[in-house]
Amino acid sequence: MRSSPFALVLLLASIPGCGDDGEPAGDAAAKSIVGETKIEPTVQPPAPAPLPEDPFAEDEWEAPAADTETDAAAPTEPPATVMPAVADGPWPGPCKLSYKGGPILRFKYTDAGGTVRTDADGDGKVDVCSKFDRKEGHTTRISIDLDCNQKTDLRIEPVLEDGTNLATAKVTATEANGGNRQMTMIELGLFAGLEPGFPIAAPRANVDATVKDGRVTKAAVKGEGGDEVALSYDKDGRIKGLSEDTGGDGTIDRKFAYRYDAKGNVTRIDVSVTTPGVGGAKGTTKKQTATVDYSCWK
Repeated sequence: MRSSPFALVLLLASIPGCGDDGEPAGDAAAKSIVGETKIEPTVQPPAPAPLPEDPFAEDEWEAPAADTETDAAAPTEPPATVMPAVADGPWPGPCKLSYKGGPILRFKYTDAGGTVRTDADGDGKVDVCSKFDRKEGHTTRISIDLDCNQKTDLRIEPVLEDGTNLATAKVTATEANGGNRQMTMIELGLFAGLEPGFPIAAPRANVDATVKDGRVTKAAVKGEGGDEVALSYDKDGRIKGLSEDTGGDGTIDRKFAYRYDAKGNVTRIDVSVTTPGVGGAKGTTKKQTATVDYSCWK
């Protein structure tokens, strides 16, 4: 079975996990925040061009050698990197992100981006191979190989709106993976399975967004039944909590909470997923906490 087209971007949003020890982002969405401004898109980007015969010919994937290692048999040598470790500041991202009995993500970094190998079900075998390009601290492109067969199945290219962390993203994909389209993304500024940001499956023109101090605090797909998301940030402007109401019915379906160390590295990610009950039955909430590993930088 093929992975979801947004397996990399949506991975954490789809796992059965997470508790929120910080201030729930949903609570932040319910408050009237002084100084917030609703913004509308000012420039409508051109529609993506049709797919050429071989749209991903320039991609150079690393050979997806069989990865049968389990968590217990993780490699002892750190991944190679050409990026210098920053002793007094946050590292570009974790080397490994894992959930007990769930997804495992392994990261490798270069001076222009990096790669991600995702074991979606925690069975010790890589399911999705991805690579990302970065420029001036922002992700400019993600290429996703859903089967690790050295062929890109879709590409996401986010462009930030001036002065905000809100982006319009062009998606280039085969017809089997939804075809060319546009989506909206909120940049989170960290590599934690949701890079380059939280996705909203609607063109920017169809999304209402509220921004405070250059950061999105609320976003909703226009119209009845549109998805809604609320975000809160800490005093340093880092993402603290994120909640999603799928379908805009007032129920929080997914919630994320983040913690950081004194240098700004994310040390804990709590994820909570609520599944509605059927036939009047009470819904269930599953929680899980990620283990974040930075050993390759030390």
